Amino acid sequence: MKLASILVAAIAAGVFVVSAPSVSFAADAPKQEKKTEDKKVTVKSGDSLSSIADANKTTFVRLYNANDFLKDPNLINEGDQIRIPGDNEDLPNRYAEYETAVAQYVAAQTPVYANYQAQPNYYATNTATTYRGSTAGNTYYQGYCTWYAKDRRPDLPNMLGNGGQWVNNAAAQGYATGTEARAGAIAETAGHVTYVESVNGNGTITISEMNGTAGFGNVGTRVVNASDYRYIY
Repeated sequence: MKLASILVAAIAAGVFVVSAPSVSFAADAPKQEKKTEDKKVTVKSGDSLSSIADANKTTFVRLYNANDFLKDPNLINEGDQIRIPGDNEDLPNRYAEYETAVAQYVAAQTPVYANYQAQPNYYATNTATTYRGSTAGNTYYQGYCTWYAKDRRPDLPNMLGNGGQWVNNAAAQGYATGTEARAGAIAETAGHVTYVESVNGNGTITISEMNGTAGFGNVGTRVVNASDYRYIY
């Protein structure tokens, strides 16, 4: 009898029981989450920390907390790389430390600034009507670049906004603006305004500024590329 016939007969007689082979599947290996790189935004002319925050659905406070190279949330420079934190990322509260430092500085200033610190809406309720669109006084917050710029150019109006907004707002009110550097002009870059002390003839200008490289409330001077700024004359 052929082998095949013998096997068929044996199976029929119940000598062999054929069962399906058992197949075991190893548990799926845990999926490795793809690590995403931090999102960064390059600061462009006219940007502010608030505008970058709005464009990325976050707040300027979280941006400040996430970027420890920033010393002042009102001062960013064109070309800076701003890291956008994740929605659930736990961040150090650097902004609280900044506010504490500002409060200590303001408390040491004249009573009007102490009053402003105690009542955040003080200027909105007491001077907006008097000074908006006017050159009278200096309603900017002392210690910031805007206060210094107004102090050097008292002919310019109050309420031109934050540094980075002055040129557009001044132009809208009829002031002459442009890209040509001139001594005595206000020079503006992203998030910052300065005063042009001199035009040096080699593509650079000497500027003076408050709350720049010299730190909050301090005035310093430096030489910069004239083409990096826009101007109010």
